[in-house]
Amino acid sequence: MNRTSLDAALADYFRNEMPHPWPSAPTLASPVVSRRDPGRRARLTLAASVAALAGACWLLSNTSARPIGPGAAPRTGPDVLQNATARDPRAPDKAKAKAAATTDPMGGFRPGTLPLP
Repeated sequence: MNRTSLDAALADYFRNEMPHPWPSAPTLASPVVSRRDPGRRARLTLAASVAALAGACWLLSNTSARPIGPGAAPRTGPDVLQNATARDPRAPDKAKAKAAATTDPMGGFRPGTLPLP
């Protein structure tokens, strides 16, 4: 049998095995009026978790206790540095003096030789 006759024989066989006439599609007893969105619960869960995370960050940041505006009194307490400023004009001089007074911990160190195999 050559390829053409084999193809024709298989096509005839499968064509005869198919139902004739083809059955119609099944119908539903009642039409579906509305379908629920399958991803709705996941989106609601995600929205609730994002809202809970944002609320927790807001509560833990303690923003309501911070003064607002230029005339507000500074906060005091154990977590705030007392009498600290961001600009100290003597800071570079202090750093230079400390660097000059500190001895080099590696001064005088001579690395040994490593024996190679």
